[in-house]
Amino acid sequence: MRMTSGAAGIRCLPLLLALAMAGIPSLGTAGEAGVYRFSLTPLAGYRMGGDIEAEEGDEEVELDDDAVVGLILNWPAASVAGDAYTEWEIYVSRQSAGIDRAPAGVDPALEVDITYALLGGTYVGEGELMRPFLAAGIGGAHLSPDGQGNDSDTVFAFGLGGGGQFFPDRRVGLRLEARVLGAVLDSDSALFCGSVSGGATCAFRASGEVLWQWEVFAGVSARF
Repeated sequence: MRMTSGAAGIRCLPLLLALAMAGIPSLGTAGEAGVYRFSLTPLAGYRMGGDIEAEEGDEEVELDDDAVVGLILNWPAASVAGDAYTEWEIYVSRQSAGIDRAPAGVDPALEVDITYALLGGTYVGEGELMRPFLAAGIGGAHLSPDGQGNDSDTVFAFGLGGGGQFFPDRRVGLRLEARVLGAVLDSDSALFCGSVSGGATCAFRASGEVLWQWEVFAGVSARF
C-alpha cells in the first residue's frame, strides 16, 4: 500500500523530535535561573471550601469539595541571592463543583464551574534536588452555574501558594503545591437567579464577600 505524504510525515515526527531535542543546548544546574526559556506544568488536584453568602440574612450556598485541573506557565524573571531566583507565572485552573447545601429556591442538583486565571510570580529558594517556593497572583475568576436562567459572573480574584519543586532531571520535574484562592463576589451577583412562576425572579443573591477556596495539587513540569 502506498504511503501518503501526510502519513509519512506523521511517522517521521518521533525522529524529528529526537533530532530537535538533541540539538537543544544542554541546560545548566536544575532550577538555575535563565537556563530555560519557559516551563509548562499541567496540574491535577483537589479543591476544598466555597461558601457563597446571601446578600440578606444568614443563608448560604455551600459548594462541594471536588477535583481541579489546570495549567501553569512560568518563565525566568531574575536571579536573587545565592542560586535563588524568581519567575513570572500565569496560572489557570478549573473546577466543576456540586452544591452540598443550599437554601430554598436554589436547585441543589446544580453544578458551578469555577475558573481562575491569575498573573503573578514565584520565588524559588535555594536547593539542589528540591527547592521550596512561594507563588502569588492576581486576576479574575469566572463562576458559571449550569441550569437555565442562572447567570455567570467574572470577578476579581487572587491566590497565594507554596510548596516544593523536584527536578531530578534538567528538563522534567515535579511540582507539589498548596494554594489558597479568593474570589471577590459582586454584591448584586445574580448567579442563582432563575425563572420562577413565569417571571424573572431571584431567589438568592450573593453578598459582596470573598469566596474562599483551598486546593492541593501536583503537576509534572517540562522546561523548554
